[in-house]
Amino acid sequence: MTAETGFVPTVFSLPSESAYSWVWAVSAGLVAIFVLYLTQGIARRRFAYAHGCQAPPRYAHRDPILGLDSLRDSMQARKSDRYFRREQQLHQAYGNTFMSLLLGSWMVNTIEPKNLEVLFSTKFADYEVGFRRRNAFAPLFGKSIFQSDGTRWQTLRSQLQLCFSRVQTSQLGLLESHCQRLLAALPSDNQKFDLALFLHRFAADVSTDFLFGESINSLENPQNLDGGALKAFADTHSTCELRWLLGSMSWIWPQRTFMKNVRLTHRFIQRYVDAALEREVTPPGKASDQQNEQRILFIDQLRQRTQDPIALRDELTTLYFAGTDAPAALLINLFFVFSKRPDVWDRVRSEVQSLGGKAPDLQQLKGLRYVQDCIRECLRLYPPQPSNSRVAVRDTVLPTGGGPDGGSPVLVPKGMMVHLSVYALHHRKDLWGEDADEFRPERWSYEKQTWKYIPFLGGPRNCVGMDFGLNEVAYAVVRMAQNFQTITSVDPDEWVEGSSIALESKNGVKVVMCRDA
Repeated sequence: MTAETGFVPTVFSLPSESAYSWVWAVSAGLVAIFVLYLTQGIARRRFAYAHGCQAPPRYAHRDPILGLDSLRDSMQARKSDRYFRREQQLHQAYGNTFMSLLLGSWMVNTIEPKNLEVLFSTKFADYEVGFRRRNAFAPLFGKSIFQSDGTRWQTLRSQLQLCFSRVQTSQLGLLESHCQRLLAALPSDNQKFDLALFLHRFAADVSTDFLFGESINSLENPQNLDGGALKAFADTHSTCELRWLLGSMSWIWPQRTFMKNVRLTHRFIQRYVDAALEREVTPPGKASDQQNEQRILFIDQLRQRTQDPIALRDELTTLYFAGTDAPAALLINLFFVFSKRPDVWDRVRSEVQSLGGKAPDLQQLKGLRYVQDCIRECLRLYPPQPSNSRVAVRDTVLPTGGGPDGGSPVLVPKGMMVHLSVYALHHRKDLWGEDADEFRPERWSYEKQTWKYIPFLGGPRNCVGMDFGLNEVAYAVVRMAQNFQTITSVDPDEWVEGSSIALESKNGVKVVMCRDA
């Protein structure tokens, strides 16, 4: 019948032995993962109980799975120039320590000084910069110190400290030459202009001279920096910040313009690297009469420790951004204040009169108390790097922020991020007084630099070039004060948060200046 009708009966066969093996392997793997997860969970609960940990408040997410509502609000706040103001408002709403979701991962947000001391100092080894930062900035900074952790970071940090000490970071002669160029480049009296453009050029000229021994000379030749390079640098870094927000989903953002700007930035740095690699440099520890006569260059000191052109480029790109944009932002914010506060500018000018119009030496520069206090206050009010984060490499604990009263320790499981808003910390009224949002340098007559004030973070990973940068800013302020009687704002608005590489006045410093008679 089968042959006549063409009907083929269905043949049922038992699964093969290999199929059973595969099923058992998958099942065993799932069971192992479940057991591991359960075991880790139990161990983690015991760890938290032993340390008296309690959960901090949680952000009221509308999307409780991924936290996309918070991500959207963050991106909108950045576009409307209130990103760091929003972080401050969140802490005012939820407390000094709270938890929130970022693309499905819970993180701790804290501005408690006790927690920050643990995070950056006493339990420094419990944290790293983490995947999110490495992924976001990899195209721009590669494997530089900014991106590194552990042994590699320690090696790079040691190398850079040696380079800075060899080059002698108090090179006031270098600063004097660029200050004279700045004074010569500024428009004549009673002209309206944006001082911020000149301060950016000044910082770029100093940075390239210090790092490479060859200044870009943008004060004398503005096209050297303004020909698309400055915008490319800013756009590249701002896209990296956006990539950080998106985390492992950063690929969804268009990358063509970003990568074009990265290539432009790298070409800018690469020509200095190529020139250094072609020079003959005396090895470390071997002095020569020629070396004693010539200036020691930072790039040559770094090249003695690695001849890898990519490693040199990555490190120098990082140092250029840090050494240019933080001092530029600090100067721009400071002169924005001076332009709005003639009383402060008059007092600065009064103090520098003790120098008799001469260039200060390092001891005199450090001894100008009011100038230094103005810089400290500007760093408090407008920190150039207004936020930071770390990721736990093991289960660890923050000492405070949990429980109903916020006084209990907080568990930070391995892999969880701890985020810090320096801007919000520096504006806490319970730490700084009701005038925390006001520029009042007089507060530094009694304030001390504790963990409530960390413009350059703190602990082992603080800014390696901090001293040179602060000297640069103070020196420029002194020379400007010795030459300009008045700096008057022609901007009717108050300070607006700019989304540049470092936190600075979005609207620049629009002023009219008058020199001394």
